[in-house]
Amino acid sequence: MTSVEPLGGIAGCAVVRLKVVTDARGSLSFAEGMNDLPFAVARVFYMYDIPAGARRGAHGHRETSLVLFALSGKVDVLLDDGRRTLTHTLSRPSEGLLIGPWVWHELENFAPGTVCLALASGVYDEADYLRDYEGFRREVAERAA
Repeated sequence: MTSVEPLGGIAGCAVVRLKVVTDARGSLSFAEGMNDLPFAVARVFYMYDIPAGARRGAHGHRETSLVLFALSGKVDVLLDDGRRTLTHTLSRPSEGLLIGPWVWHELENFAPGTVCLALASGVYDEADYLRDYEGFRREVAERAA
């Protein structure tokens, strides 16, 4: 059974642990939108062949939620909701990280060979992105006021 556990007080973020089915042929995990995930999946993308020292992400979303999985390898995900920050490491293909709207996220320290899968609640829309950190902080503060 899938479990979703809040993560360190960061609003809208949680660890998603998928069921693992294992037999002599290996292991399999799966996620069904609106069942194992808190949204229907509208977009799928993945990152791979990340050069040493490279960072990905460095943005937030106004409406879109994501779940990230390190299908192989390991990556650190920095999270910031405008009040708190924390870093969560993804290193197991059955454990994902739910990132809700209004959370700045950056991916760094990719291990060689890492493949990071992202499942998104919305299609790509540039207007949904918050790409300037100071602008993100201003908008978060305005929303809180």
